[in-house]
Amino acid sequence: MEKWQNSDTLLIWVVIIIGVMILLVGTLIGVFYISYKKVLRSKDEELKAKMEYQRSLLKVSLEAQENERMRIAADLHDNIISKLTIIRLKAVMGSRLQELDQLLGTAIDESRRISHELLPPLYEEKSLDDILLTVFKSWIKVYSIKHTIDVRTEKLIDKSIKLQTVRILQELLNNIHKHAKATHIHLMLRITDYCVVMLVKDNGMGFDTNCIRKGIGLKNIDSRAENLHAQYKYKSVKEKGTRFILFVTHGEDKTSIIR
Repeated sequence: MEKWQNSDTLLIWVVIIIGVMILLVGTLIGVFYISYKKVLRSKDEELKAKMEYQRSLLKVSLEAQENERMRIAADLHDNIISKLTIIRLKAVMGSRLQELDQLLGTAIDESRRISHELLPPLYEEKSLDDILLTVFKSWIKVYSIKHTIDVRTEKLIDKSIKLQTVRILQELLNNIHKHAKATHIHLMLRITDYCVVMLVKDNGMGFDTNCIRKGIGLKNIDSRAENLHAQYKYKSVKEKGTRFILFVTHGEDKTSIIR
């Protein structure tokens, strides 16, 4: 009998082979375990980052709501209460009815604008383009405004898209009013079967998009765009104005046109 055929030798070889196989299996298990831990760690870090971002958006949203309340309170005080006080004084002084009527008309217009900002009329029933135009036209006494509307579908727009898009437009108009020193604003809107594209341009002082810090207004827009899974982009030139474009998908085709 050959030496390698000896039972003791065969047993040694079997033990060696089994040992090698166990080592290989152990090594593979170790590699897979390390890889699995890395994947779990990566997902955990991604989840933490996402939760932190969501907390940041929630904080911004709450701050924006508080600022909005303060702005509305200021509007009521400065534009409505002050005008009503003037009307009351002029009525006591015996001013002409025509003058009082003109002041009342201005107060009513301001009240209507504030009301529309809080909740556009017939919100559920009206189309998105009608709601946006109602909001936009409320600034007609402050700016020279122009609008271009291109509706290529009869498809109903989800109410959440309506609400967030309207709020984004309101935020843009308020930002223009506070910072841009513009005299003209142009709203362009296109609605198709699968997307809503809104472009807002002004002829204001512009800003450096590389240096600007995101204030509450811009963060509020960011939060609402995130809620819609939408994309947006600013382009601004100092002393030449700013343009803002928002792209919202509401159909099956998710191709973005923002570059």
